[in-house]
Amino acid sequence: MNEIPNIITTDGDDAPKQTLHQVEFKGDVTEYFGIWIVNALLGILTLGIFSAWAKVRNKKYFYGNTFIDGQNFDYHATGIQILIGRLIVVSILAILYFASQVSLQLYIGLYAVFICFIGFIVSRALRFNARMSSYRNVRFNFSGGAGRAFLSYVLFPALSWLTLNLTKPFVTLSQNRYTTNHHFYGDRSFEFDADVGEYYPWFLATIGFGFVAFIAVFMFIGAIMMIGGGIVEAIGIDFSEDMAAALIIIPLMVAYVLAILSFFGVGMIYKAAVRNIIFNNAVLDGRHEFISTVKAPRYVFIVVTNTLAALLTLGLLVPWGRVRLARYMASCTEVLAGGDLGGYSSKVIESHGVTAAEYADIEGFDIDLGI
Repeated sequence: MNEIPNIITTDGDDAPKQTLHQVEFKGDVTEYFGIWIVNALLGILTLGIFSAWAKVRNKKYFYGNTFIDGQNFDYHATGIQILIGRLIVVSILAILYFASQVSLQLYIGLYAVFICFIGFIVSRALRFNARMSSYRNVRFNFSGGAGRAFLSYVLFPALSWLTLNLTKPFVTLSQNRYTTNHHFYGDRSFEFDADVGEYYPWFLATIGFGFVAFIAVFMFIGAIMMIGGGIVEAIGIDFSEDMAAALIIIPLMVAYVLAILSFFGVGMIYKAAVRNIIFNNAVLDGRHEFISTVKAPRYVFIVVTNTLAALLTLGLLVPWGRVRLARYMASCTEVLAGGDLGGYSSKVIESHGVTAAEYADIEGFDIDLGI
């Protein structure tokens, strides 16, 4: 990544100076591959136990190679913290599984209890992840409560499905407000002020794109079947019933895979748009602003090609894909600092909530700020 010089701007003689800092990711594919392959091998040899330490090693590498104004981030969790959290999570999942084998009523009852605790899990996961992260030796923090998390991550999404998910932008806005407005850097808070009107154009665009892509996929497969049938008839080949069925099933399977990829791409477009909205409407300490310029087509292309490269190489290109994506996201991120970024004091906070953080990680909750 090329060095981008800082830009100094002022709004008058007495106005505070604003300095534009380009976020940089300085990781190297070869270097990270060494970390990744060791993590993978030790994970296999220890039957997955080392994966807790692997997660810490991965996070420390990517945090440590992400720089703002010449200073990098850091990650402070330990492997044993992650392992203990995962063991508790696995125990909870095992209890739910065995309950489902014993009695449907028991399973439903326990699952209902679990649903009630999702708000607690989300809030504690965000708190743990924040407190384990730092910049310039200043820890982040999170103060959101379980009640608000339950509304944003359980109740509102459930109600949205009653509208065929047409109110998803309202749900996204609620989640973004919760996660951003309750984050702190040291003792200084983040503020997020966006309107649902910023989400709907992208949401409607993704729906339109998804519909067009879905129709195009089946029109393409239909055309292939018609052309193939015409060629077979012209040649006069006599197919058995099994072979004829295969000629129908295979294109349908291809259509199914392409439809899934289209749906995946639609989700990535919306995710890129939401990322821009969060950063472009967030302010730290009332004076430090953020700029995100992620381009949805480029983001989707990188994610899709990374996935295909990993699949075609049996995972060997996973490190290349991760570094590639990290470099792109950093190149699309800037901080417009309204003062000295190093002028903060950090409070050492006892960290709890690792179990919740691990459950959120396993279950796929998207609750990070994405910084």
